[in-house]
Amino acid sequence: MSKKKSYMNQSNLIAEGVFSKLLKLIKDKNIVNKLKKDKVLTKDLSNLNKLTQDTEDRINKDLQSLGKKPIKLSKFTIKDFI
Repeated sequence: MSKKKSYMNQSNLIAEGVFSKLLKLIKDKNIVNKLKKDKVLTKDLSNLNKLTQDTEDRINKDLQSLGKKPIKLSKFTIKDFI
């Protein structure tokens, strides 16, 4: 009788990279937390979001004069650059 492949077998779980993905997720959270504390980076990110908002306002003003629907640009976060 052939042996069935069990998906809950520990060697299969390790081979699929479950633990490595979990470890990577924990490392990413640590990196993000450290970057959030960086005052220069948060200031630059805030300035970038202000410029994006100004650009969005200008585009929406022009679109409104043309009778088109306004757009909504998303704000940037630290995770966008990692």
